[in-house]
Amino acid sequence: MVGRKTLASIIICIYWQQFLAFSQFECPSDSLIQPCSCVLTIPSHTYLLFNDFNPETIYIQQRSIVCEHIHNSTFDLQTVFVNLSDNETDFDSFLLYNTTIAHIPANVFSNVTFKSLMFQDNPMLTTIDENAFTSFKDSVEVFETLNTNLSDSKQIFSILKQFTNLRRVSMHNDRLTIIPDYAFNHTNLTNIWFGLENRRTSQPIETIGQYAFYDVPNLRLLRIFSPNLTHIDKYSYAQRKRSSSNITLHIYLGGQNLNSTSFSPTSLSRFRSRSVFLRLYYTNMTYLDELIFQPFLETHPSSIVDINYTNTNLRCDCHSAWIQYDYLRDLDQLDNRVYGYRCWATDFANCTLNI
Repeated sequence: MVGRKTLASIIICIYWQQFLAFSQFECPSDSLIQPCSCVLTIPSHTYLLFNDFNPETIYIQQRSIVCEHIHNSTFDLQTVFVNLSDNETDFDSFLLYNTTIAHIPANVFSNVTFKSLMFQDNPMLTTIDENAFTSFKDSVEVFETLNTNLSDSKQIFSILKQFTNLRRVSMHNDRLTIIPDYAFNHTNLTNIWFGLENRRTSQPIETIGQYAFYDVPNLRLLRIFSPNLTHIDKYSYAQRKRSSSNITLHIYLGGQNLNSTSFSPTSLSRFRSRSVFLRLYYTNMTYLDELIFQPFLETHPSSIVDINYTNTNLRCDCHSAWIQYDYLRDLDQLDNRVYGYRCWATDFANCTLNI
């Protein structure tokens, strides 16, 4: 039988745990951090993946710091967090929205920590110091930008590499032109977005470096939409090893300057036997090169290429005959692995293979 003192101790312990749990959702006084504020839910207008059919839930929003609609040239972001760090230090998200801030300095957050960093509609934001987030680099899981003037790829990707527990990168309508060699080395990274393929947003990427996604074994979704991308190098998409979970890797790629000769030999064949769903958007491709896409489809029996959104330029000529010869199962196309291919009924009898 539990004694009265023991029972009282248990009750006190339960109430104390509930108090601590509740206090984690409380905000400090806004007077400490003016003109910024503390919120319990990030405003809906900041969601970068609006209207997505399968939005990822990476983290649960709790206490967040929002600095928005700030156009005062004398505003010093660092003073906000100096005041805050004397009180409470652990928050879920930081959002910088609709400001004229041009630079994020080193150690700007003092000893305040965040899981998510969001920079939206800051057209004058040109640079972020490489040491801006080093004090809590192991806490960051999400890094998101939209409509900034960030252009220094070397600096941005150096910052991203510091985040050892990074799970999602989402960058849209910035000024990045290069994804550098060995850009990512994150074990927990599952989602990478550089523009959305439906043309709402893009990233002016011109070059995808060698082995850019080589060391992201659990990558599930990679979206790159750029009007300036013209070439895919043979090592750009190479992966060191497939995911231990055997989950299909989805790659969505779009850009009007991509054509049928944009892909280097073996550029789509270095996935270490992993199943890949490749979806092409709004390109100027007129055919799928057999030397590129046939090896891709053979890397895994479940790999698929979807050209539904780029097939308006596709020609039903002999360049496309190999798809019908190798992958036509039945005319209802339920078992076919080239989605959106519109030449199934074409007579290719006069074509020869490997033309």
